[in-house]
Amino acid sequence: MSIRLLIVLIFLSFSLSAQKYGTAVGVRIGDARFGLSVKQRFLARFSAEAISDFKANSFQFAILPKYHLPITGEGFNLFIGAGMHVGSLKEYGAIYGYDLIGGIEWKIPALPLVLSADVKPAYHINHEDWFEFPASVSIHYAITRETRAKRKKDRERRKKRKERRERREERREKRQEWWDDFRN
Repeated sequence: MSIRLLIVLIFLSFSLSAQKYGTAVGVRIGDARFGLSVKQRFLARFSAEAISDFKANSFQFAILPKYHLPITGEGFNLFIGAGMHVGSLKEYGAIYGYDLIGGIEWKIPALPLVLSADVKPAYHINHEDWFEFPASVSIHYAITRETRAKRKKDRERRKKRKERRERREERREKRQEWWDDFRN
């Protein structure tokens, strides 16, 4: 029952803006690893994240485009994404591979901070561990935030889109009525 409620809440919140920041920089901390991260929003629900991960015997740099799904409030999102990484492993030299990422983030309303937790499974090529499933937590500082003017402009744009859809629907109904009259 709770999964159904969660799904309904996700679909009801789709009209909310997915992210409340433009650019954010911060740190990531996980199991025996730490790193730096930069997030950049491109569209309302799409962003890209550049992640550097440091471990005792390796370094990795990943680029991950992500899709954000707003949930039960503004600034609270689920995200999923996929990308690639390159790096260096002490005993093996250069490595590369593919990454997935999934997690949850919260833009704190009164502060320019974004908190997130994620899992980033990675498939490595030329690496002693061909697969990893690390979890990390991050704290980011939002350098650029969405302005009130931008939010107002987005609301107006959504309103115009809704009006256009309604006009199209009215035209469809009139055509259907005309066709029904013509056939009879």
